[in-house]
Amino acid sequence: MELRDIASLVAIAETGSISGAARRLNLTRPALSASLRRLETDLKVMLVMRHSRGATLTPEGGFVLEKAYGLFKEVADIESVASHLAREPAGPVRLGLPTNVAGGLVPELIPELKARYPHVKVHVVEAMSGVLMEQLQIGRLDLAVLFHIQPMPGLRSEPIISEELRLLVPAGHAFAGRGSISFAKAIGLDLVLPSPDNSIRRHIEAAARGEGMSLTVSADVDSFPGLVNLVKVGYPTIMPTFLVQDALAEGSVFALEIVSPALAWTLHLASRRDAQRPIASMATGRLLIEACGRLVETGRWPGRRVV
Repeated sequence: MELRDIASLVAIAETGSISGAARRLNLTRPALSASLRRLETDLKVMLVMRHSRGATLTPEGGFVLEKAYGLFKEVADIESVASHLAREPAGPVRLGLPTNVAGGLVPELIPELKARYPHVKVHVVEAMSGVLMEQLQIGRLDLAVLFHIQPMPGLRSEPIISEELRLLVPAGHAFAGRGSISFAKAIGLDLVLPSPDNSIRRHIEAAARGEGMSLTVSADVDSFPGLVNLVKVGYPTIMPTFLVQDALAEGSVFALEIVSPALAWTLHLASRRDAQRPIASMATGRLLIEACGRLVETGRWPGRRVV
């Protein structure tokens, strides 16, 4: 079955005759009739009834016509997207970054993006992962970095980095200076954590349930700087260490590896399949993945590349 034969059926339906369809498609009547016969042979059904006033579609032909209109719209969309992809990346791209990622990734990404694609303008939205997922689903974001994303209609995702979550304690804490701590002991502490809707909290709670345990949480804090400052004054937390490297280096915060079981998760780059500016979104996504890779390879982002 070929598109040109389907186009013949559409022309017959719209002109009401074989001769009119032939004129519209710049074909001879015999060529148009041959095209129709091929389509009917391929589909094994009669599509057109000829009569003295011209030609009309059979009920089967009407069904095929309805599908044909949808097919040609898809073809037009493909041609439009392909034409767009051939151009230089340009236009606005709305990028969502979690609060425990944005501060370290933005300075690495934006200068490279401006140098390589000067006509792309990125609007960075910093929020908790759950909020970013909602914004991506309703179309307010084109791209978002998310944790442990589940397959969802209309979205595509690819893994970027796997990183461990560590127990963070202040200098002077009884566990400061230890290399590691068991998961049971870590969650037995009086912790400050993001609220239950946060990806980090959900991940820790799922691990606890898997071990038949529960968390002890003294406060829900949906602020990354707030959590780090609370650690410094005596309240332990569990989180990745990407944005606490300065505090670790100055010795105000200590990070302990969590074992038995270890806590790790994977960051994904999620995007909408119906992105309005696919070339700009794709270009931004590629540079974001490259930037993450550089941060890992240079030791600035403790983690492991998975792409």
